[in-house]
Parts: sequence; structure tokens; C-alpha cells
Amino acid sequence: MKKVRLIVLGILFIAPMSFGAENGEMLFKSMGCMSCHHPEKASKINPSLVDIAQAYQGKQPQLIGYLNGQEDAIVKPEKAAMMKRHVEKTKALTDLERATLADFILGY
Repeated sequence: MKKVRLIVLGILFIAPMSFGAENGEMLFKSMGCMSCHHPEKASKINPSLVDIAQAYQGKQPQLIGYLNGQEDAIVKPEKAAMMKRHVEKTKALTDLERATLADFILGY
């Protein structure tokens, strides 16, 4: 029984630590975010990852809230309606996945 508890505790503590930046990038790409939000190149409609990271610098909880559909956009808020269906995808993520995605974005 002790071994089972130790294994479960190990999984609970190690799994989140291993869900790092590379997984944030994988989420970003697999969800199709990269098709509109390029690393450094912004368009008139879509901000770049650099633009988003600069706007949300020091505001990770607000970015996570936006990804969860609980906060308003602070980057190009006039275009936020276009992101509504995409935010539905990020709302379906787990808290850990949203945090990992936010960490990836803020890394720019």
C-alpha cells in the first residue's frame, strides 16, 4: 500500500513539472493558433506572439482568464469577436494546459 501511495504522489508531483514549454508550443500549434499568431510577424487583424507577450507581461492570470473565456482581450480588443470560437477551444483545456499555453506565449 505504501508503494502505491508513493507512486501516486510521484505522478502528482512529477507530471505537472514535465508538462513544460515544449508542451505549450505543441498545444499552440496543434490547436491551430500558429496559423494566425506568428512568432514575430503581426497582421492588421492578428497580433504576433511578441505583441501578445508584451501586452500580458506580468499579467499571466489575466491571460489565463482570457484563455478560459473569463477576461476581455487586451490586445486588439476590437477584434476579439473573431477569437470567440477559438477561445471555446482553450476553455476546453485543463487548468494545467491553459497555464502551460500561457507560459509558452509569455516566453516571447
